[in-house]
Amino acid sequence: MNENRRTLLLAAGAGAIVLMYFADAGYRSFIEVPTKRLEVELKAVEGKIQDANTSQITGRRLANQLEACAARALPYNPVLARSRYQDWLLKLVEQHKMESASVDAETPRPIEIRSRLSKRKSRLVGHQIGFTLRARTTLNRLTDFLHDFHRSAQLHKIRSFSLSPLVNGNQLDLNLSIETLSLEATEREGGLSMLVRNEQSFPPREQFNEFVNRNLFAKGFSKSLGQVRLNAITQNRSGEQEGWFSVGSPPRTQIVAEGETLDLPLHTVTVKTFHEDRVNLLVNEFDCWITLGETLGDVLGNPTTDTVATSSNEMTLDGSVPLDHSPNETTVPGETGSSETVISETALSDSEQTNDQTANDF
Repeated sequence: MNENRRTLLLAAGAGAIVLMYFADAGYRSFIEVPTKRLEVELKAVEGKIQDANTSQITGRRLANQLEACAARALPYNPVLARSRYQDWLLKLVEQHKMESASVDAETPRPIEIRSRLSKRKSRLVGHQIGFTLRARTTLNRLTDFLHDFHRSAQLHKIRSFSLSPLVNGNQLDLNLSIETLSLEATEREGGLSMLVRNEQSFPPREQFNEFVNRNLFAKGFSKSLGQVRLNAITQNRSGEQEGWFSVGSPPRTQIVAEGETLDLPLHTVTVKTFHEDRVNLLVNEFDCWITLGETLGDVLGNPTTDTVATSSNEMTLDGSVPLDHSPNETTVPGETGSSETVISETALSDSEQTNDQTANDF
């Protein structure tokens, strides 16, 4: 009797264990595993939703940046964009009196991005157009050119830059590689952008005067140019004013009237006008004033306010604002009398980026 009872208990225990095993297996198969799978799917959906929200925010930001870039970009027609920018660049070169200048334009290169709906399809967003400028100029004119070029808010940039000194270093052989961007998003078919940079967003032209005066390419600055001294201002028999300059070592006197040039090796010093005890000089195309008893070394090492003002006014080549920085400046598209729209640095920095990596370079 006891053995039967024990057998029944053992059998009941074994049955309970088997039942618990199948109950656990059923719970895992029908509840725990599906729950984990659903949790993973839920996390994936939440991640996609977050990515979509981020993409929407990024898309709105890039849309604003693309709009800003479109306002600065070359016309959407690549043929017209190539022609109009080449004309603008030639006018800028002529404006700054560069010699033996030539501008070569490359064939527009299309810029395409992959479609979001189909990876096999692509969408045209614009064209890259390269230009090569070769010219002979002076450091002063080159500085003006680059200042105006930077002031223009067109979607362009300098890719490479090389200078070769000629003769005594007063002349430079310039080779400039420029890259521009034409966007399909712009509304202009053939006209260039009228935007210019805010003058507060980059250094004024006069800050580069010291660099220009100390022309690194010229030779013999300290001795030949720095020792030129104004000793006297007199009138000749015709009533014309003349400046008495001490030149060289040992010093020798040269008497120069208005419009005449000092006999000085390596440098060109021309008398422009006389005013009381001062003389307005054009030193290697840099405008400055020298007072009785001063040397050019004193003047060029520490230019006065009058010197800067005169230089600034002289370098305003477009007729709109007396700036010093000149490559794309005044009448941005190179046309005098045209209206200008000044954009802030923030707008410029935003417009430096687009959906495409290529546009980020501009």
